[in-house]
Amino acid sequence: MKRLVCMLAVLAVVFGASLAAGAVSVEGDASYLMGFGDNKGQGFAAHAKVELMAEVFADAGFSYVTFGEERTETLLTLGGLYRVASEEDLQIFIGGGYAMLTLTEKGVAAEGNGDDEKGNGIFGKFGFTLIPGPKMTLVADVGYAPRFKLNADDRVSLITARATLSYEVMENIAVQGTVKHYRAGKDIQSGVLIGGGVAISF
Repeated sequence: MKRLVCMLAVLAVVFGASLAAGAVSVEGDASYLMGFGDNKGQGFAAHAKVELMAEVFADAGFSYVTFGEERTETLLTLGGLYRVASEEDLQIFIGGGYAMLTLTEKGVAAEGNGDDEKGNGIFGKFGFTLIPGPKMTLVADVGYAPRFKLNADDRVSLITARATLSYEVMENIAVQGTVKHYRAGKDIQSGVLIGGGVAISF
């Protein structure tokens, strides 16, 4: 729970800094997620994107997923995006940033006999925002870190993917559904996480 509070504080700082800097626009969403398939995880995810100047954005994402009594995984990404194309109903972004992953085995942590698994590395990112219909917005992105450092020595690939479809219910506020997935090497993966929540923009 402490990690959850810390990461939410990071996202709040991103929003606060954007307001203080007179950002062009701010977008954010928060979702409750449940896992399907072999991994029965459940948890929480939040994302924020802030336009700092024309075509340049700060981007942050956080997820906290627990897998029954076995383990919890926390993934935090911080980076930037550049809008390479902008049409009336489609925007395309490329960018990158830094990702941090922490895996905690619940039984080991409770007994105090082991350390968390930790990973970090630089990733590239591609994403788009599509307006498929009135009051509807589809946001999707894929991130890839080819040399993600796991447990100080191992080098694996990290892949993250997300798609969010939102419907505006009142000005600047929307309800949304999200599909999210991440994988680090062969052993760490979220499975397919599906859920929903709220999105804001201003």
